[in-house]
Amino acid sequence: MATQIGTTLTIGAGTISGSYIVLGRDDGGKDVAFEDVDDQDGALVTRIVYKTHAKIKLDLICLSGAAPETDFAEGGIATHTDFTGYFVNSAVISRSKSAKRVTVELVNLGIT
Repeated sequence: MATQIGTTLTIGAGTISGSYIVLGRDDGGKDVAFEDVDDQDGALVTRIVYKTHAKIKLDLICLSGAAPETDFAEGGIATHTDFTGYFVNSAVISRSKSAKRVTVELVNLGIT
């Protein structure tokens, strides 16, 4: 637990279920499908927004028993308990002499 001196701040990246330590989590981005319509001179006159979907990016450390290859299989719906409504855009697994890590980008398509 960190000790704070001065203004109290919210710290930490939160938690998820299972075999991962959350190093970072970015919420609030959107995956946006749109089309721009230009006039005869090439100036933008309209942007048609077809759909927006919430995105999440996670930076995780894998604990013993973690299975990022199946929890976050790219090109499919995540099977991790906390993200079964999210499509896995990417899941980059990093291995080194340190702990195994995975960086995951998920998008909520509203379908499973």
